[in-house]
Amino acid sequence: MKNKLTWRLKYYCLVVIIIASVTFCSCSKTSQPTSLLPNTSYDTTPLPNTQYKIDTLNVVAYNILNYGDGCQGPTDSLDGYFRTFLKYAQPDLMSCEKLAAFPFQPGVVGNLADEIRDSVLNAVFAGRYAYATPTQVANSSKMSVLFYNKQKLTYIYTKTLLADVEDFDLYKLFYNDVNLPVTHDTTFLYVIVNHTQSGTASTARDYQVTNEMKTLRAKFAYLPNVINMGDFNVHSSYEAGYQSIISPKDSATMMSDPPFYPDMKLAYPANWDASPNLFAPYLTTSTRGSISIPNTCGTGDGAKSWYDHIFISPWLVKGGDYMQYIAGSYTTIGNDGNRLSVSINSASPVVNTSAPADVLDAMFQFSNKYPVSIKLLVKANRSGNSLADPLERN
Repeated sequence: MKNKLTWRLKYYCLVVIIIASVTFCSCSKTSQPTSLLPNTSYDTTPLPNTQYKIDTLNVVAYNILNYGDGCQGPTDSLDGYFRTFLKYAQPDLMSCEKLAAFPFQPGVVGNLADEIRDSVLNAVFAGRYAYATPTQVANSSKMSVLFYNKQKLTYIYTKTLLADVEDFDLYKLFYNDVNLPVTHDTTFLYVIVNHTQSGTASTARDYQVTNEMKTLRAKFAYLPNVINMGDFNVHSSYEAGYQSIISPKDSATMMSDPPFYPDMKLAYPANWDASPNLFAPYLTTSTRGSISIPNTCGTGDGAKSWYDHIFISPWLVKGGDYMQYIAGSYTTIGNDGNRLSVSINSASPVVNTSAPADVLDAMFQFSNKYPVSIKLLVKANRSGNSLADPLERN
C-alpha cells in the first residue's frame, strides 16, 4: 500500500511540474529551443482592466519604378499620383521597392524616404506614418523602404539578411496593443522586403532568395509572425528561389503564398509566365500597354507576369499569436482580371471597375507595376499569455 501511495505521489508531482513548466513558458514568452511550433493551448482568460478589440492591418508591397532617378520625371509630380493611390489603399504597412539610391540619414537633403513620408503619406493622413531605418550594405543603385502606421505599429530594428546586388532586410515591429500596459505581453511582427535580380534566367535571384531564407531559418528554429514580400521577379513556381520559400524540409519554417494556401484558389505547379491567362487576376507587370507611354521608363505589353508576392508564415496562416491572415484578402490592386496585354486604365476589353478611375490613372502614371496587398486580423491580447516567441539566434 505504501509503495502504491509513493508511486501515486511521484506521478502527481510529475504532472504538476509539467503543467507548471508549460504555464511558465506561455506566460513569460520564453524562447523554445525546438523546431516545432509551440503548444497553442495557453490560458486566454481575460485579465482585469483589459479591453476587447479587433483591428486590421492592411499590408501592401509596391515596386515604385526608379522613384527619384528622374526617369519618370521629378518626384514632386510623381508624389501627386502616389497620394491618389495612398488615399485609396490606406496601407498600415507598405514596402516600396526600386527607389533610386539615396542618403538615408533622417533630415538630410535627398532622403527619398523622408520625402515619401512627408509629401505623400503624412500629407494625406497627417502624423500617421513613419519608416523603418533603411540600409545600403550592398552599395546598390536601388533601395527599398518599409513604411508603417505608427498609430498601430512600433518599429524595433532592421537587420540585413543578405547583401547581394541589393539589401534584403528583415524588420522587426510590434503591434500597439491597447492592453500592453496591463499584460506586458508583446505581439511582434517581422517583415522581409525583396527586390531580386530580374531577367529570364533565374540563377541570380535563386541565389538571392535561397540565401535570404537560409539566413532567416538560421535565425529562427520556427517562424513567428513573418511576412516576406516585394518584387521577386519570379517567372514560375519551379524556380529554386520560390521553392526555397514554400518547400523547406521543416514545415515550421515553410511560408505560404496565399492564393495557393490558405485560399486554395490556385494549385502547384504554376507557370504564370508561360500561361498568364490562367493567373490573370494576380499578374503584376505591366500596368502599361505601351513601352513608351506615359514614358520609356519600365516595361509595357500590359499584364503578362506575376513578379510581386506576399508570403506569410504558419503563425499568420493559423492565427496562433493574435495575428491572422484574413482569408481571401490577397489582392492585386487595380487588376480586375481583364488586363492581359492592355493598360490598367484601358476601356478594352472592358472598363476596369476594380478601383476608381482616378486611382487607376494615377497608378498608370506612377509605376509599371501593380501593387499586391493582404489584410491581417489582429486581436488584442487580454490574458497576458501567448505563443512562445522563438529565440533569435543571430
